[in-house]
Amino acid sequence: MDQPIKVIVVGMGARAMIYAKEALKHPEWFRVVGVVDVNRDRIHEAQELFHIPDCHCFCSVEELVSVPKFADAVINGTMDSLHVKTTIPLLEQGYDVLLEKPFAVNQSEADRLLQCANETGRIVMVCHVLRYAPFYREIQEVLRNGEIGKVINIQMNEQVSYFHESVSYVRGKYASPIICGSGMLLSKCSHDLDIMAWLMNGNLPDTVSSVSSVIQFHPGMAPEKAGTHCMINCPVEGKCIYSARRLYIENPQRWANNIWHDSGIENPTDEEKEKLLSDAGNPFSRCVYRCDLKIVDHQSVLIQFANGATGTFSMNGGASASGRNIHITGTKGEIIGTFEEEYFTVHTIAPEKTGGRISRIVDVSEAQQGNAHGNGDQAIVRDFIAVLRGKQPSACCTTLSDSMVGHKIVFLAEASRKSGGQLLKYGNRKRGSRGTGKL
Repeated sequence: MDQPIKVIVVGMGARAMIYAKEALKHPEWFRVVGVVDVNRDRIHEAQELFHIPDCHCFCSVEELVSVPKFADAVINGTMDSLHVKTTIPLLEQGYDVLLEKPFAVNQSEADRLLQCANETGRIVMVCHVLRYAPFYREIQEVLRNGEIGKVINIQMNEQVSYFHESVSYVRGKYASPIICGSGMLLSKCSHDLDIMAWLMNGNLPDTVSSVSSVIQFHPGMAPEKAGTHCMINCPVEGKCIYSARRLYIENPQRWANNIWHDSGIENPTDEEKEKLLSDAGNPFSRCVYRCDLKIVDHQSVLIQFANGATGTFSMNGGASASGRNIHITGTKGEIIGTFEEEYFTVHTIAPEKTGGRISRIVDVSEAQQGNAHGNGDQAIVRDFIAVLRGKQPSACCTTLSDSMVGHKIVFLAEASRKSGGQLLKYGNRKRGSRGTGKL
């Protein structure tokens, strides 16, 4: 049990590569011994990096499961719409799976995967990496020790920066459910709704409702005389906050790498960037107001839990900066914080004190160190390997049945928004067995 776990990576994209590279830092944990990807360049990159033999390189999961099982587990980093389709054959072949979120794009798919995990008895952990971030782990500990009493309400919101919004959700591959298989709430915010369900500590939802719209990214909001492409025919490009040249060439930020990666060039020169964005066929040069957006750009969800507590969540696309905010009200106090600030404040009611309360700050900056996921990516890999070795999972571990709660909230929220905010019942769900609810 102390030998390195043998792992195959299916879908060697950016997310899977983050997990896989932990094998280079911790070879005593696991070794990457196989790769599956439709892109042969990515297969070659993985071969070079992890010394994978040709016989363990495949272009599809069908090819992989056609050969005898040669590893212990799989890291599945495929696109959202492929998660269930690719994971079921892996479970049936006897592989345990670390599966990127969202694990399914609708309730029917989610139920099929849960059933397969139950029938095969395999382990499936879902990559809700924010559970592992010290910010949320410490909040859960405060709730668990009863410092603010019984939870009355959890308010959460995610501010999606204008930069990230334009790259991924307006001009990018997540702009349409037809392409990515999921809407904005599922692809961007399944982390957040999972966190809310987790912090409610087994108190399941009773009802869910949601409203939303596209208020920003439609032709009516385009500047006067705006063209169809920033770098081709737009006379007002230089003044637009969504100018492709200004965002992706002159002021490249974190998400710019996705543009070149999805355009087929990893490290382009400035000249190559100009050429790419001047191509009418490149989606990242399109006017954000004329992209025929198929998802919403903001959405609010209201949840009532079985014990009467409530939760609200709002996603706002196109904000000035990224931010995840949380405010929990309990019978004895409150917790207030912003993930990116790397600390939160605990206020407890104290009538005898000036101001009527006692406040303390919980600082997690030393542990998170500015990491986008609070080093949760690394922590979940460590937990997955520990579970495969038969050790007790951490309190953060997300099995399929755990993850089902947050996913079902999203599915109901999507159904509610499509029906004008109708209040929908959550219903009951039994916990699963080894592969789903218990490890």
